[in-house]
Amino acid sequence: MRIGVDAHVLAGKFQGSRTYLLNLYKEVLKQSNPEDYVFFGHWGNEADLPYSNEAEYINFKSGSKVRRLTYESRPLLKSSKIDLYHTQYISPLMVPCDTICTIHDILFETHPQYFSKQEVLRNKILVRYSAQKAKQVHTVSQYSKNKIMELYGIPEHKVKVVPNGVDLSRFSPENKDESKALIEQKYGVRDYLLTVGRIEPRKNHIALLKAYKILLEKNIPVGNLVIVGKPDFGFQDFFKKIDELQLKPYVNIIDSVDDQMLPHIYRAASVFVYPTFAEGFGIPPIEAMACGVPVVSSNTTAIPDVVGDAGILIDPNKHEDIANQLMDFIENSSSLLALKEKGLIQAKKWTWIEASKKYLESIGELTNGKETALILS
Repeated sequence: MRIGVDAHVLAGKFQGSRTYLLNLYKEVLKQSNPEDYVFFGHWGNEADLPYSNEAEYINFKSGSKVRRLTYESRPLLKSSKIDLYHTQYISPLMVPCDTICTIHDILFETHPQYFSKQEVLRNKILVRYSAQKAKQVHTVSQYSKNKIMELYGIPEHKVKVVPNGVDLSRFSPENKDESKALIEQKYGVRDYLLTVGRIEPRKNHIALLKAYKILLEKNIPVGNLVIVGKPDFGFQDFFKKIDELQLKPYVNIIDSVDDQMLPHIYRAASVFVYPTFAEGFGIPPIEAMACGVPVVSSNTTAIPDVVGDAGILIDPNKHEDIANQLMDFIENSSSLLALKEKGLIQAKKWTWIEASKKYLESIGELTNGKETALILS
């Protein structure tokens, strides 16, 4: 079976869907025959190829999303003799083969206030259509699976949980002192509070700013607040709040970081805070845990399943709760140590190796006819 993969996202901005595709297929190709896979994307020279050179790489003819989803993909898939095409969120309207669609979440359905009206309308139509016509739907958490079945009427046997993971060879607690020295030299900060995620209302940075202000006013030795993420939809209020709370000298925004630097930024932090309102999974808390950094995160959507009892869960609507938990954290070294240990154990539950096994099991159901047996039973 020839499996095609829409990998255009690898040339785009750093986000969960890019991390997912990049790391999932690195492991999948180790566990299966790379020659069975064809990656469609925007490839430069051979040094830019993300996976095994034994796999095949084909360039989309343009960078246009509209062309890719309407008429450009079909002839490429047909000429490449693709049997199964893997996409994320939205599949092309016309394809000559079966599709698998990974839908990380449908938060635009359950939490539309955190997206533009245009994005909500487009996704409600096209993501639903892609899910209903797909041979299988993959998603990253039980929370997202339940919502996809509930809102799109997809039968349970057709929705597979192929979770996110963390690369434990990159994200680890090793050489923390070296990371701290590197980050202090490069960014001028040390022993800081950290959060990672695009600057948009859903990530709830404003509540974090309010909580951080409380800590400063109480003279808690908290260090700077470091935010790794680019401004995105609805970011203007965040920057206004920084000025309003007079936090500019204390907040460091790193809007661009490469794959090599990110683990150092995690390792050098004293505490990781992730007060998001809604997530389909939530990769950053797991990456922080893998780096030996204690985590404070939200008690909503998929986060409790992902973080478990290895982090402190807070109500994202109450910035005072966030401040109090951080205060207890910083002043109680034994609690910090215990959560670091729990976090390292929890992170090991979410690896790309395990994710790739789930992926190959799901693909195996299609190739071995097990799905048909399930339907008939």
